[in-house]
Formats: sequence, C-alpha cells, structure tokens
Amino acid sequence: MVSGPGSTKNAALAMANILVTSYYSRWDLHNHTGRIALYDSNNQLIENHTYTDPSEFQVVIGMLRHENHVWYETEARYLRTGNEPAGD
Repeated sequence: MVSGPGSTKNAALAMANILVTSYYSRWDLHNHTGRIALYDSNNQLIENHTYTDPSEFQVVIGMLRHENHVWYETEARYLRTGNEPAGD
C-alpha cells in the first residue's frame, strides 16, 4: 500500500463525501452536552462529535431527521444535503 502526503489514496480520502445512512445521538441531562455519531452504509463510524451548544445539536439532529440525503465532507468536516429543488 502506498501512503504519504502525495499518494492517490490519501488524496481520495482527504476529499471524500460520505453518505450518512444512520446516526446515534444522546443528550446528557446532567452535564448538558450532546453526542452525535454518524455512520456510513457499512455501519462504519464516520464522525463522533460532542456538542456543548444545544442549538447546534438541534440543527444537526434536524438535518439528519428531515433531509433525505445528508453527506459528510471529510476534509472540511461539515454536513451537507444533496441538490434539492427549492421548496423541499
């Protein structure tokens, strides 16, 4: 296996958009923190994130619950939806 900063494999991993197919969430009532774990179609962990801001936690849960396709961009570490018609 080829590895290193210039390898094709590392470049592909660095720019991956992974479809989130399932998630686990919890809100700790005592410590007022949340955790959301994102999983791909092979049930492999994509990201496991802790939230201290309830509003941010709610926004992410809302995306996961209400959008048909949510993608995780591994390099920038953000969630996005697919291209959707206006009004959806």
